[in-house]
Amino acid sequence: MKRNLFTFIPLLAIGGLLASSLPTVRADSIKFADLEKRITVDKSPVSTENGAVASYAPALKKVMPTVVTIESRKAVEATSNPMQEEMLKRFFPDIPDEYFDRHGGGNSPMQEGLGSGVIISEDGYILTNNHVVGDADEITVILPDTHKEYEGTLVGADPRTDVALIKIEETGLQAITIGDSAKLNIGDVALAVGNPLGLEQTATIGIISAVGRNELNITNGGFENFIQTDAAINRGNSGGALVDAQGRLIGINTAIQSNFTGGNIGIGFAIPSNMALNIVQRLLDDGGTVRRGFLGVSLREIDNNYARALGRDDLSGVLITEVHPDTPAEKSGMKPGDLIVGYNDKDVDGVQRLRLDISNTSPGTDVNFSVIRNGKEKDFSVELGDLEEVNLAGFTSPGREKPEAKPKELVEGVRVKDIAEEDREALQLDESVEGVLVESVKDNVSAAANGLRPGVVITQIDQKDVKSSKEAHDIVSGFEGDVLLLQVYAGGRRDILAIPLTE
Repeated sequence: MKRNLFTFIPLLAIGGLLASSLPTVRADSIKFADLEKRITVDKSPVSTENGAVASYAPALKKVMPTVVTIESRKAVEATSNPMQEEMLKRFFPDIPDEYFDRHGGGNSPMQEGLGSGVIISEDGYILTNNHVVGDADEITVILPDTHKEYEGTLVGADPRTDVALIKIEETGLQAITIGDSAKLNIGDVALAVGNPLGLEQTATIGIISAVGRNELNITNGGFENFIQTDAAINRGNSGGALVDAQGRLIGINTAIQSNFTGGNIGIGFAIPSNMALNIVQRLLDDGGTVRRGFLGVSLREIDNNYARALGRDDLSGVLITEVHPDTPAEKSGMKPGDLIVGYNDKDVDGVQRLRLDISNTSPGTDVNFSVIRNGKEKDFSVELGDLEEVNLAGFTSPGREKPEAKPKELVEGVRVKDIAEEDREALQLDESVEGVLVESVKDNVSAAANGLRPGVVITQIDQKDVKSSKEAHDIVSGFEGDVLLLQVYAGGRRDILAIPLTE
């Protein structure tokens, strides 16, 4: 991943409350089908027939009453500083003792946060961010206009997408209309509404700058599919509404990218409304948590070298580099080297998108994968497992040893040998790992430039299993292509390297 010179900042103002675990508190036991009857959804595209809009006041008039202020509080461990306390009391004798109780001198100081939320049903269901309420001990919801305060109850939260659902006990509320975020285009008008820096009912305008942003690590390794906008958003906008020109909810404002200032520089991110509503459904139907589908493979994008090696004319699809044992993928017959090009009749255009699609599918669901293997397309029907029930770190792949040495170079600058017992001990290789050991790789050769290193075990060549150095040399000597695929094993993980044989 590229080194990021910017700082991603969740938009919670004052004191951020980052959830450490899924909550267990639920407001009630309703299912999404019950709530869905009270949610207004409008999936029609934004009209462009009338040309320029002179004012967005009509759209915002519908949105403003639906965006609430959320105050969250959490008890934190006291960390008093007696010397600092004494100095403050000497120079500022009028400071009450309660101040020191709240700021580290008492037994249970409170960490406070200020964010936003969006009313999605007239009976008090509110969408917001997990980092606003997910780990709070107290939640207070303040309605706009009337400033009436309500105790908020956490229905459920999902740290992996930063979505949370809370509820207040009230009816007859004005609820927002939810749009279809899948129909957004770069350049569409976007309006951000929330409470930045405690300034209630603030609206700003911009455009959709990009869609499908991922690998930003905003959710700490979770599932990301952010809308990017240049509508000005700042701390306190967390959980607020990103709406289109008709006032329909298209996203939940979540984070900004800032060059260490903490302020807006025109790069903000929002969770798409479709993704947020999907999480709401799963939170309600799965008891306040989110269950995710699991396949059991390691994946990587392909570049030109991989495409040439696989005989592909484009870079579509994602390559399976490892199939973990006793997983849905292994049980279905998938193998390392398979190129996944389709998932449930949708084209696969990247690892993060496929990972998100699988995670959005409930465990136990039968799904279809289209795979290219040895130039031919195969279809696999797979019953997805449950992501929460697996531990990828413990997976290894089966195999066996058959040592046999051959000293000549396998490809330019690369020597391999059969795996001896002392090699297994030195590299801590399980007996199940079969292949040939890379003994040496010269500098400035293609193999070195494309990731091959001494100490790596080659387990497949040209998508054919390798059990000895003789087999390795035989496969390479009969290879007629110009880019060689090697499946390798190192440090308990498998990968696939594409080694060009010609410049």
